[in-house]
Amino acid sequence: MGRNIKLEGATNFRDLGGYEASEGSKIRKGLVFRSDHLSNLTSSDFNILETLGIKTVCDFRSDIEMVENPSPFIQSSSPKLLHIPIKTLGTQDLQELSSREDVTSQELANALQSHYVLYVNQHKEKYSSFLENVALGEIPIVFHCFAGKDRTGFASLLLLGLMGVKKDVIIEDYLLTNEYYKGPTSGNNWNDEISEKIKPLFEARIDYINAAFNEIESRHIKIDDFVMKELNIKPSIIDKIKNKILE
Repeated sequence: MGRNIKLEGATNFRDLGGYEASEGSKIRKGLVFRSDHLSNLTSSDFNILETLGIKTVCDFRSDIEMVENPSPFIQSSSPKLLHIPIKTLGTQDLQELSSREDVTSQELANALQSHYVLYVNQHKEKYSSFLENVALGEIPIVFHCFAGKDRTGFASLLLLGLMGVKKDVIIEDYLLTNEYYKGPTSGNNWNDEISEKIKPLFEARIDYINAAFNEIESRHIKIDDFVMKELNIKPSIIDKIKNKILE
């Protein structure tokens, strides 16, 4: 499908266009992108973003992560930065956890999986703000976190789910990170070779995204119900998004 946009400074930058949505519609190509962090973009990458016409860069990284790897965008730049910080196991915490001698691969997987339940329950305002910005802000938009997998993966689940994209397709899209993401590009002290032990941190696993789906489905029949009742998103906002990104 050629979803992946080849960049030198980011490996998980891809278009969400083309997926089948509700009532025979599709998500239009070239309007909504997801990515890993963009701190290492090269001048030719910036040219590609310009060609794509990106207007808004939504960054879900925490303030600490922004200090470690500053965003090349600001509120008044073009594209403009929309910072919606979601503090979870940031890169620093993960480094500390993964460098503990006694930590097991399973513990790391469990720590990450529990985050997907937290996205559902503890970051409602942040994800609500994200959806409102898609509806009311300027697009094309790219949204990203550090690896473009966890916080970004949940944002994608909400957006695609709202548009009527089927669950198995959302999961398939989530798992594409395993195909494209080439590991942290941040000159930090991560091992060059990601050791077996810390692999769970850099993989998109079906258990992770299912933890989020299960949490939502324990209370709601559809993603729409969760978004309207728990994120307080009005139906008019959902309609705006549909009018904007569906064809």
